[in-house]
Order: sequence, then structure tokens, then C-alpha cells
Amino acid sequence: MSEDVISLKSRRKQRTKARKRWKVKPRFFLLFLSLLLIWVAAGFVNRYVHIAMLQAKIVRVEREIAALQTRNEAVRQQLKDMQTDAYIERVAREKLGLVKPGEIVYVPVHAAGPDDSPDVAKRPGAGGSSAGGY
Repeated sequence: MSEDVISLKSRRKQRTKARKRWKVKPRFFLLFLSLLLIWVAAGFVNRYVHIAMLQAKIVRVEREIAALQTRNEAVRQQLKDMQTDAYIERVAREKLGLVKPGEIVYVPVHAAGPDDSPDVAKRPGAGGSSAGGY
């Protein structure tokens, strides 16, 4: 039975050996503070980059808005011009070939060029041997 009993001294020695405490050295605090500082700085840099990108996007959108407003104003002016009688008359004459009563329309006829197909009739007197006379 005496063998089963462990002395108090030996028990205390076992406890002290089993419990090994870490010693916190100043290097640990320095390392911890350095990592914390790097982490905070990275956060600031990340936010700064994000803000700069958003500001650039705002400038780009403002320029686009200004360009669209200018284009919108030009379209409004064109629409206003299209509703005038002078524009309607000009389009009717140029595109539709309309004339006022009593006007005579002259349509110019051009001589056939070297690039024209041979089935295009040449007008008389345009040159060559078919001009006749001389």
C-alpha cells in the first residue's frame, strides 16, 4: 500500500513540470502590433482605391449625362426646325419631287460615261461619230 501512495513532494514536481507557462516577450507584442498596423493600413488603402474608382465613375457618368443633354437639345432643335413650313416645302420638293402650280421642272440628262452599261442610250450630240455633220 505504501507503494500506491505518492508523496506530496513528487506530486508537486509533476505539477510544475506539466505546467509550462509561456513567457510573453516584447518581440511578440512588436509582431502583433506590426500585423495589426499592416491590417489597418491595408483596409485604408482598399477603401481609398474603392473611393477613387467611384469618383472616376461619377465623372464618367456626368460627362455622359452632359453629352446626352447636348444631343437631346440638338434633337429638340431639329424637331422644331422640321415643323416649319420652309422645311416641309424643301423636303416636298427635294425628296418627293413636288412642284408649285405653274412651275416647270427641268431634269438634267447626263451623257453616258465609260462606266455605264452599253444598253444606256446616248443622247444625240454627245460626241463621237453619231454626233453627225462635220
